[in-house]
Amino acid sequence: MLEAFVLATATTGLFALAKGVRGGEKFRVDPGLVMASRGERGDDLPCPWCYAPTDERDARCNGCGRVFG
Repeated sequence: MLEAFVLATATTGLFALAKGVRGGEKFRVDPGLVMASRGERGDDLPCPWCYAPTDERDARCNGCGRVFG
């Protein structure tokens, strides 16, 4: 019986703590950080070294400068 009481109290406390931490925060979105979809950017695969977006016509990565091929 004591174990059930401890379990119920701990569970209730965790839920209350989680709700209190998340509160009523408002998140602002910076439009400059929002990425366009793949079709709008015109990129293909990312660079295998730095994962920067690349285009199939690129001879080298714009991010790290390594040569493809």
